[in-house]
Amino acid sequence: MKKLFFLLSVAACAGLTIAAKEAVAPKGTIHPARHTKTFDLPALAKISFGQALANAVAAEPGSVVKAELEVEDHCLMYSFEIVGADRRITEVEIDAGDGAVLGKEVEKD
Repeated sequence: MKKLFFLLSVAACAGLTIAAKEAVAPKGTIHPARHTKTFDLPALAKISFGQALANAVAAEPGSVVKAELEVEDHCLMYSFEIVGADRRITEVEIDAGDGAVLGKEVEKD
């Protein structure tokens, strides 16, 4: 009986682990290999820097003060820091595959 309980406990934990991994799946469309070099990233992007910039400013109007193409959370994305009319900096993440806005976050002082 103890062996059955142990096996059921292990199976239940394994199920929870699988469910947890599915919940944190990468949010973008391009998932570079773990050891991809920075200089290889532009060739992987499906949209141009200009398209990503336009999408970011459309999502969060203002002046761009920083931009980069990066891998974050296993996803290739363009990241823009934009100063709005309220003088707050918002980071806008754009999917390098389809140009979708992946996220916006106002930076804390």
